[in-house]
Amino acid sequence: MTRPASGAVLFLAALFASPAGAQTLQPIYPVYDGFTVTESGAYVVAYAYFNHNFEPVTVPPGPENQFDAEPADRGQTTTFLPGHHRFQCIMVFDRGFTGGLRWTLTHGDTTTSTSEDMLQYNWELEDRSMGRLLRDIDVENAPRGVCLNRSPLVRLLGLRNGPEGEPPEVSVAVGDELKLFGSVRDEGLPREGRLVSEWRILSGDGDVEFSAPDDPRSLATFDTPGRYELELWASDSEMESTYRVVVNVGN
Repeated sequence: MTRPASGAVLFLAALFASPAGAQTLQPIYPVYDGFTVTESGAYVVAYAYFNHNFEPVTVPPGPENQFDAEPADRGQTTTFLPGHHRFQCIMVFDRGFTGGLRWTLTHGDTTTSTSEDMLQYNWELEDRSMGRLLRDIDVENAPRGVCLNRSPLVRLLGLRNGPEGEPPEVSVAVGDELKLFGSVRDEGLPREGRLVSEWRILSGDGDVEFSAPDDPRSLATFDTPGRYELELWASDSEMESTYRVVVNVGN
């Protein structure tokens, strides 16, 4: 019993002495991604963030997480994942929008705001970003001036759909483990929702065992040769997305 207790003490001491232990107090920077103007004259603007902490951080709406023009709470992100995350708050404004809407965040004794100069030509998003910007957005009918919920972004790392959109194909032998490196991302809306995921079997002649059926990253084992179609499903409680992969299982 002495050794585990000593190990626990050493672990805690190392944790508090380590720079990583202080990483939850590192800054979180709000970022302005840019804008586009639709054919109808509506403005679509996008915000991002850069979390320098190693773990997710929650900053509730209020003085430390607000927009500088009323309403201060526009449904913006409150849970910030580590790293740089683009297109986390997409807003639509009618013709005549003049910009100047700053997002301010305070964390770890650091307060930063996005730029007021939102509509300069250098902020206009390129065509290659339009798919990510306008995904799930009904510009004409969207509520104005609030962050819009969009479906989770689901994919399998290292795999791409075919030229006609058909799912990618991989191969594995019966009894061998197939590594499925799934990824599920969401902007954290609705705030009261919960992001969940699940591996599903759409077709196939045998049974498939997932090591972690509710985790995007899982191992799959097949007991019968044949062609299988698997699906990674995700939901944020309001909207859902899927990604499919075909698995050819040999002897």
